[in-house]
Amino acid sequence: MNHLKITKTGNVIGIISVAFFLLCMAWGTVLTDGVLIELHRNILRIAYPGFSMSFIGAITGVVWAYIYGWVLGALFAWLCKKVCVSN
Repeated sequence: MNHLKITKTGNVIGIISVAFFLLCMAWGTVLTDGVLIELHRNILRIAYPGFSMSFIGAITGVVWAYIYGWVLGALFAWLCKKVCVSN
């Protein structure tokens, strides 16, 4: 745990977050019930500011997903370096 790199961990979690975002967007296109579609899109709009079901909205969502993932990954690596140190 002591050898975690903050930037590397941030990048990995950021990429995983983008993959989950793209999976959620794909799931949103498969839904058939109008109420579920609207609920799904509203949840994505709340989670990712500027998101819409358009090309620019999707790019905005990908950028936000990466930023959120990078911050969480970097925070995780930093905390592990501080807390999981074995002397």
